[in-house]
Parts: sequence; structure tokens; C-alpha cells
Amino acid sequence: MATFDEILHIHRIERTLLTGWIEQRWVRPQLTTDGYVFDRVDEARISLIRELRRDFACDEDVLGLVLSLLDQLYAARRMLRTVEEAVDALPEDVRSQLRARLQAPKG
Repeated sequence: MATFDEILHIHRIERTLLTGWIEQRWVRPQLTTDGYVFDRVDEARISLIRELRRDFACDEDVLGLVLSLLDQLYAARRMLRTVEEAVDALPEDVRSQLRARLQAPKG
């Protein structure tokens, strides 16, 4: 866990930028009595935002859209993982039937 000032130093970003990202809910650190605390997910998100701004020259509107789409993609992946776990828990004969059904040509 890193503090607000540590994040500013580690990621070399301006206070106003990070504050804006928090206000827009692009980064969601935990607010404690001592201030914001950032976990690994927050730090990864900050790195992603910096990369999108620097390497792809995304402005604020585009950045919001890209982050929203990525969030949707990650949510879909989590849901797919849940479905995979549920399928893995099924008896083998049911899994075989399901695999055959999924591989059947659509028509």
C-alpha cells in the first residue's frame, strides 16, 4: 500500500492530475484518516493511465471511454472465469455434451 505522496513520487505525476483521476473515479484508492492509500490495482491503473496519455496521446474524453471499455472487458473475463469454474464442477458426461454443443456449427 502506498500513500498519495508516495504515488506522486513513484509515478512522477502532478498532484492535480492524480486528484483529477480520483475525482473521475478512474483510480479508487481507499480513504483513511491519514489520507488516500493505494493498492496494487490502483498502481497498475495509474501506470495504464500514464501510458495511454503518453504513448497514445489520449485526451480526457478518450481516456474515460478507453478505461470504461477496459473495465467492461475485465468484468466479462471475470464472468467467463466463473462460468468455466461452474462447468469444471459438472460431471464429465455433462461437460462432454456441453463441449459438443459449443463446437457444433451454428446455423
